[in-house]
Amino acid sequence: MHFESRLGLDMQSDERFPDVRVAFFGTGPANVELLEPLTPESDVGRFIARRGEGLHHLALRVDSVAAALAEAPAHGFLLVDKVPRPGARGTTIGVVDPQREDGVLIQFVQGAAPASEGL
Repeated sequence: MHFESRLGLDMQSDERFPDVRVAFFGTGPANVELLEPLTPESDVGRFIARRGEGLHHLALRVDSVAAALAEAPAHGFLLVDKVPRPGARGTTIGVVDPQREDGVLIQFVQGAAPASEGL
């Protein structure tokens, strides 16, 4: 795989949800998270159909996803998630749309994966 062989980022883990598979590469403060839609009707499947493959979201660690979501509209973000929801590796997440032309979303992440795995 490209991230392992060319970039030297070892695969750390992967998880399956009803409509998406998530794989994590790398350790430390920055990681790569790959999303694979398991159905074309999933949120990620529709995103790829509209915009093609590429950067889907930027994840930011926060102390409180609920607080970050509550503050987001004041900063010009549209709420994709109105309330926090479970994320991969035991985290809580919430997604907002910064309304950029490139379509890249922002994901707030609360809770820590094991220190050796980063975000």
